Amino acid sequence: MNLKTPTLGHVRLISLYWSRYAVRSGSGLVYLMIALIFGLTVAHILIMPVEQLMARQEQPDPQAIRNTIINMGRPIIQLVLGQKSFKEIIQQSLAFQPRYPGKPDDTPKAVQAEKSAAGFDPWTSFLLEKRPALLSAIFLVLLFGMPFVISFLAYNQVSGDIQSHGLRYLLLRTERSNIYFGRFLGTAIFSTAVMGIIVVTITFYLGMKTRIYPAPALAGWAVHGFLALAILMVPYIAVCSLISASVDSPFLSLVLAKLTIAGVLLIGVLGSLAWKPAKYFIYALPWGWQSNLLHPEPAHLLGAALACLLYTGVFLMLGYYRFERRDL
Repeated sequence: MNLKTPTLGHVRLISLYWSRYAVRSGSGLVYLMIALIFGLTVAHILIMPVEQLMARQEQPDPQAIRNTIINMGRPIIQLVLGQKSFKEIIQQSLAFQPRYPGKPDDTPKAVQAEKSAAGFDPWTSFLLEKRPALLSAIFLVLLFGMPFVISFLAYNQVSGDIQSHGLRYLLLRTERSNIYFGRFLGTAIFSTAVMGIIVVTITFYLGMKTRIYPAPALAGWAVHGFLALAILMVPYIAVCSLISASVDSPFLSLVLAKLTIAGVLLIGVLGSLAWKPAKYFIYALPWGWQSNLLHPEPAHLLGAALACLLYTGVFLMLGYYRFERRDL
């Protein structure tokens, strides 16, 4: 088997056609709908308490609004970053509640929780205090949830045409490498465009409706979040490319993509409860790195971006090797 070098002109044409075709295809429309619903619902859930507080105030109290955002965003950030478990977050929330109405709880547990919450670690402080906290919480939830959504777009890059043998006619005019990499690139272009729509919509609404943060700070952090989401989607699309090139059933490709993306996370999280080293299983996919795309330290940020690119290259080459060998 000879691995062919892709022709840039063919890859460009195929990727542009595939990105336009994704808009009209069933999988593209389903992905667009699910991604928009998920992204805007997350934003609505996090912004709504702030809007309600502002509506109840005759004169907006910036400190009260800031405290509400921090109290709401802190558990989300600590959970997604893995700094605290869900059980610890619930216990901390209960410790803040007074035992009797109007009377603060002065038990040692409550006092300890209050002291521990008095300051944040540098990463949490960066996301909550040095950057627009609402956007930080939204971006972290999207970073965690979007890998589950991307398979609805990327699962059928070549498996459907393999099943129908339609690629045999296309191979009369181009090489397998051009098809494989062109469709991957087209899928990534469409995914990036959807991420842009979601981020612009959320940022515009947050800036015009709440007017909590300065426009430059909001715009700058929105660009950072968009780039983080766009980079994160690429290795998961490559995983779907590998699966799509390995099976000849679109439905099976979708099921395997879902099981792979979710299974790696579940095995790493649940397996670590019984066997500590199992937690490293999440590094089979970018799960262990992706939160660092919002890290305050440039070294961690660049390391996470390079890790995503490395995952992308490995999965792409494995998929291409399989695609070149199989009978079409």
